[in-house]
Amino acid sequence: MANYHFETKIISRGKGGSVTGAVSYICGRTLRDSYNGRTYYNHRQDVVWEKIFLPDSAPPQFRTLQELCDEIERAEVRWDARTARQFIGSLPNELPPGELVRIVHEFIESNFLPYDLCAIAAIHRGRNRDDSSKNNPHVHIIVPTRAVGEGGFRKRKDRERDKRGYINIWREQWAEVQNRAYKQNGLDIRVSHESLEVQGKYDREPTIHLSRIDWQKEQRGERTAAGDRKRAIRDRNDERAQERQPKQEPEMELSR
Repeated sequence: MANYHFETKIISRGKGGSVTGAVSYICGRTLRDSYNGRTYYNHRQDVVWEKIFLPDSAPPQFRTLQELCDEIERAEVRWDARTARQFIGSLPNELPPGELVRIVHEFIESNFLPYDLCAIAAIHRGRNRDDSSKNNPHVHIIVPTRAVGEGGFRKRKDRERDKRGYINIWREQWAEVQNRAYKQNGLDIRVSHESLEVQGKYDREPTIHLSRIDWQKEQRGERTAAGDRKRAIRDRNDERAQERQPKQEPEMELSR
């Protein structure tokens, strides 16, 4: 069954967030936060692809991860600054890796680069140890809150995308790029950004998203309460899907 998940949140220093720490986590790299002096060590094995997306006007030093993080931190002087937006989106398990990369490219190139916003993206494989058909590949995308010009990050923040309406726009766009990929690959599968209630699917329970800690435990083979809930929801939805399948009538023998 096709899975749709897309969430967005703000990385804020005032709430203990660090854009350098977030980039270190999603890319599995060791990076130093030039603002708080902390070094983040992350060596993960599930990162299958990563890329820095830059508008044409971006300075050349933005092309390396550490220097880009340094520039993001340097552009924000307030202790409570909102430094970036972070997006997490599920990717189609039914498509090959190259198609997943293309989906991420299309989404970022349509929604951020035209507005001179850069992005850092990393795809995680989300491997299911017991059943590869239930893998959960997903992408993390980090977009700084300032647009980029030839001189670096601009003094004025990108306030336009703070409007709540953009959350719905991004959610819809995430569904559309996946559906185009399904169609181009000849698969009769579609996802929707709308709630189950709006879709009229009252008998299917919405799934839950595992926290980073629970996900890491599950990857190590440890069962978690959240993981058990997610598996139970999946099993109940599978049972309901089976019940909705038309039952085949037994063939009747013609009397001789």
